[in-house]
Amino acid sequence: MRRKYFTQKGSVYIQTVNGQGEYWRKEGDGGQLFPLSAGIHISQQKLRELLSEYPASLLDKTYCFDADVEREFFEDARRERHTGPLSGEPTVIFFLIKRDGGRYGIGCSSPVVKVEETEA
Repeated sequence: MRRKYFTQKGSVYIQTVNGQGEYWRKEGDGGQLFPLSAGIHISQQKLRELLSEYPASLLDKTYCFDADVEREFFEDARRERHTGPLSGEPTVIFFLIKRDGGRYGIGCSSPVVKVEETEA
């Protein structure tokens, strides 16, 4: 199964699920592909609530976590992911990128405006 999440600013986030796992990548508005370590379709409100539950000392200005905090935070976000059709509630793609030194960076897309699902 493949889902494409089209965002307000023109990016496309592609989620592929097959027998080997779940894979995410971002397609920029110029067609460039960027691999993502993980991604979650989540409401903006749920993501804000989750961020407010973590102490500010764990969320540094560059949004880089050590591996333990990243795993815990991302698992919390997975439990809050949006699984239904698009509604009036704004949703985004919250994603994880592996950085140098075994650290991770997190990011958030602009609001999702359309979702397409196909067989992979």
